[in-house]
Amino acid sequence: MAGHLPTATEDDIINEMEAIITHFSAAFPDATFVRQNIPEQPDPDTFVIVFQGESTSTETSLTYAAERDWQVIYVSGTDENDSANVMRALGRAEKLTVGDPKMVIPINDGSMRYMRVGNFGISQVAELEGGQKSGLGVLQTVVRKARDIQAYEKIMEAGVRST
Repeated sequence: MAGHLPTATEDDIINEMEAIITHFSAAFPDATFVRQNIPEQPDPDTFVIVFQGESTSTETSLTYAAERDWQVIYVSGTDENDSANVMRALGRAEKLTVGDPKMVIPINDGSMRYMRVGNFGISQVAELEGGQKSGLGVLQTVVRKARDIQAYEKIMEAGVRST
């Protein structure tokens, strides 16, 4: 049916995480991307994408919105200049999301769906136990979804009987 939103699946969070990684990897082709868990000894130039949380809200009787927060953690090396590298990388990530006039990230699930980009907040640079510099950004996204509604068989023919 034209204009119909696909219903939610149990893989939505995974698909959206992969979409964020795909979106960022185009701008950071040499970076390593890690999903959900921060390694004990991350390599320099590593992004860790972490699902932080979700809030859903009703929009209409047919749709709802899933507002999700994603941690975008960037890890650089141990040099003094690496603090600046962290801020540059997070600044580029911010420009890639909030600074993009389209303000959307396509979801790579075979549909034409997308995540609308909300805010992107950045923290100060911190030093990890191994001396590496890291920074944290929190990306907010919204995806609109259709509720699961029962479908009925369509009437294929209608006619008039004369008596």
